[in-house]
Amino acid sequence: MHKPSWSAALALLLLSVPPAHAAEHAGADRGEDEPDGYRWGLGLGVGLEKGPYAGVDSKTTVLPLVSFENRYVRLFGNKLDAKLPSHGPVDFSLRTQVSIGEGYKGSDSRQLAGMHDRKAAIFVGGAATWRNAIANVSVSWLKDVSGHSKGSVARLDAEHGFHVAERFEITPHVEFARYDAKFVDYYYGVRANESTSSRPVYLGKSSSEVRAGLRFGYLVTLHQRLLLDVSDGRLGAAITDSPIVDRKSVAELRLGYLYAF
Repeated sequence: MHKPSWSAALALLLLSVPPAHAAEHAGADRGEDEPDGYRWGLGLGVGLEKGPYAGVDSKTTVLPLVSFENRYVRLFGNKLDAKLPSHGPVDFSLRTQVSIGEGYKGSDSRQLAGMHDRKAAIFVGGAATWRNAIANVSVSWLKDVSGHSKGSVARLDAEHGFHVAERFEITPHVEFARYDAKFVDYYYGVRANESTSSRPVYLGKSSSEVRAGLRFGYLVTLHQRLLLDVSDGRLGAAITDSPIVDRKSVAELRLGYLYAF
């Protein structure tokens, strides 16, 4: 999608697509056997991303990762879920997410010079995950409540993990995201007072992104896990038509380490 600098992208590695039996998958366990129990962990993430904005170089970012989960809440990186009652194999939650690093500064490249900064946002909404033998399927809808874009993002994603060895797993995952017009206009639009002869006014319209990737997880010990996630996203026309965007896809490489206490 947009430009979650690696601060955001790395956080999302374990937030939205965690390794098998780790934080997010553990959300299916509501803690009935241990109503007062909890789990927590610390880790570190490193990532590389080539964003869609013209002239902006690839960014490498290091991000500390913190996780906490009990029967009521699940925190991982920039995402906090308040768990709601589940219905069979479907889990529900109220979600708050901070999109760290999203947007850009006008000083990021020559092509963005003169553009007002576009800031990261705080999103609030709901999410549901259906766990079944074929794939874990999740849907979410989040609204920007920070007052920056005032837009919203809807997502549908699916993944299935395959154990290829006792400690090693491969998880293909796909995602479809839909960004509303306010979101696209804020992050990819060009206002009248930002336009130049080579950067005309551009009003964003609702658009989408389709992303596919592979995640590799390795259980070093009972408490330690290594992660590698490689993915590529295809951006919709309402984004790639923007004069400040110069590529149609965004590739991401993510590395992570987590120690679960």
